[in-house]
Amino acid sequence: MGTLTELEQDAINEIFNISLGGAAKLLSEMISNEILLTVPSLRIVKLEEALHIESLKNFQVCSIEQKFTGGLGEGSAFILFHKDSSLEIVRMMMKDYVEINEVSHFEKDALSEIGNIILNSILSNLAKMSEKKIETEIPEFFLGEYEEVLKRDEKSIEKVDSILLAYIDYHVKGKDIKGYIFFLLEFETIKQLSKILLEKLN
Repeated sequence: MGTLTELEQDAINEIFNISLGGAAKLLSEMISNEILLTVPSLRIVKLEEALHIESLKNFQVCSIEQKFTGGLGEGSAFILFHKDSSLEIVRMMMKDYVEINEVSHFEKDALSEIGNIILNSILSNLAKMSEKKIETEIPEFFLGEYEEVLKRDEKSIEKVDSILLAYIDYHVKGKDIKGYIFFLLEFETIKQLSKILLEKLN
């Protein structure tokens, strides 16, 4: 697996932050409360390394996955939150109208909507900046052990040699919630994309 230069990594980080800024604006309008979404860091990892991320390993997580095809090749993107964090996000999205013990009833639909907005914003901006067409499938929701999420997507992972992992901060109502975005792509595609973004952003 290759590596990105610092400038190439910065270019991808910037487009993620631009995308999340747009998604945060839309989500803020939905709940009439300011939401901030940022990507403090990202890196490229292999599956084995991804399986051993300490902050996720052996934890229950909620995942929203979106498969895509087109100019970037065949790939998959998914967003993860710890189970407890996801329930907190849903309750905040419901403007605290729902008791915490009732939140789970709305969890799948609410998180799927959030994941769809965030992932679509990133994919749309990547398509626009790279001038490549990207077609997406309907997002899929999954709840389970973190390792199960990755192994559940083993077929997609087997098709690629790299995982672009972005750490996200989700800030709303004075609370900070950590999340993770995984992009499964061939390293060469990530490399080419970073060079295009570097040219467009400068």
